[in-house]
Amino acid sequence: MSARVLRWVALVVCASLFALPLVYMLSVSLHREGTGLGGSLADLAHDAHPENYGVALEKMGDFPRLLANTVVVTVLSIAGQLLTCSLAGYAFARIEFRGRDALFVAVLATMMLPEQVSAIPRFLVFRSLGMVDTFAPLVLPAVLGGAPFFIFLFRQYFLTLPAELTEAARIDGCGHLRIWWSIALPLARPMLVTVGIFTFLAAWNDFWSPLVYLFSPERSTLSLALASFNRTYDTAVEHMMAASAVVLAPCLIVYFVAQKLFLRGVQVAASKH
Repeated sequence: MSARVLRWVALVVCASLFALPLVYMLSVSLHREGTGLGGSLADLAHDAHPENYGVALEKMGDFPRLLANTVVVTVLSIAGQLLTCSLAGYAFARIEFRGRDALFVAVLATMMLPEQVSAIPRFLVFRSLGMVDTFAPLVLPAVLGGAPFFIFLFRQYFLTLPAELTEAARIDGCGHLRIWWSIALPLARPMLVTVGIFTFLAAWNDFWSPLVYLFSPERSTLSLALASFNRTYDTAVEHMMAASAVVLAPCLIVYFVAQKLFLRGVQVAASKH
């Protein structure tokens, strides 16, 4: 057996192992109530119950509002992260200033700080600003560039761009902001997609921040509603799996649509030493 065939077999086996939980979740979500855990895929051929999804969404509450809240938080987080992290990454890659390398090391050092260490001080700050029970504590950390890993990725990507592009633009009279907007960002589409997907997954699935900062039911997000759904109702496992599949679906769609640019961005950033 050739090495190529062995490689394909190994990839299929690994992909199957990773896909198994997803297939199991979808299978259970379509079984008749009370039979999901003991059912099989063969049973779905003649006894599928897609109405489980309607029941699950109804029990979760005001689904359109939950979806709108989650979309608002996610979109604002992505926009803020792309703006501030790309600006910071460009500055560390292309602008010479005193203490640049030391400042970059300090930024990377914040990656070592556990989230739990800053949770209470951050909550006290937002409470003193009157922002508790609003979307601000969920969005502002991203808008203010609170992701040193993404700054690192942008810096690494901008370092791969030819220095001649920046020099030619400077000769033509462009400032750094114009170079960043007109030259660097259009060439950094793979990295924009990569950071956008990471931010989307983090914001869409975030449970900790909404749990701490949001008190009003009308401001709840899908992750909070899913947890509340599991705790509040005598929930059938089939309905819980259906609700989980609905919440997970956008993550899968976004990844599969943009996976080529995502993988390219990660590869280019990792190749620059």
